[in-house]
Amino acid sequence: MSKRQQSESPELVAAAAAIEEELRRFESLAQEIRTGPLRAQKHLEKMGHLLNSVADCDERLVAHMRSLLGVLNGWRDRQQALAAEVNSRAQELQARTRVYQSLMERFAGLGQEAGSLSATMQGLAGRTQGEPVKPEELISSLQGVNERMARVAESAQTLANDAREQDFVDISRDAESLRQQLLAALNRANLLQQKLHPANA
Repeated sequence: MSKRQQSESPELVAAAAAIEEELRRFESLAQEIRTGPLRAQKHLEKMGHLLNSVADCDERLVAHMRSLLGVLNGWRDRQQALAAEVNSRAQELQARTRVYQSLMERFAGLGQEAGSLSATMQGLAGRTQGEPVKPEELISSLQGVNERMARVAESAQTLANDAREQDFVDISRDAESLRQQLLAALNRANLLQQKLHPANA
């Protein structure tokens, strides 16, 4: 193995090296047992020692295998723990995405209402500069626009608060900006209404 691999997995390298070394010893002992003579007492005694050595070597091999398995199981446990965290984060992402989409849909709806109100106000302003129109008609129209504008501004405030509670600061900021624009337009509409009929101020 390379130095980089050893530095990344010292436990695995140590366990694998121990198994490899013990296997070499086991092979060497097995070769002696397979080919050793059995013609004299000393041969028999040596063979007995070799068999004991093989048994000891086999026990050490099993221990090293268990050690290696422990390393692998540890890695598996780490992987499973990380996978659980990733899965949890993925579920959180899905939930946050749903909340974000819901808030954005509300914001888009408010934007459409604000655009409609702006178009209505421009139409009313055009009427004041065109043919003569009865003040009470404009006042009535402005009153309706003002009420709608106030409702949309209130909805924008609610959206800004909800987005802030959900920690979507960008949507909260945009909703608050829309609210401020609506309030400014509402003030202008009120001034126009007062100009047409001060008694309604």
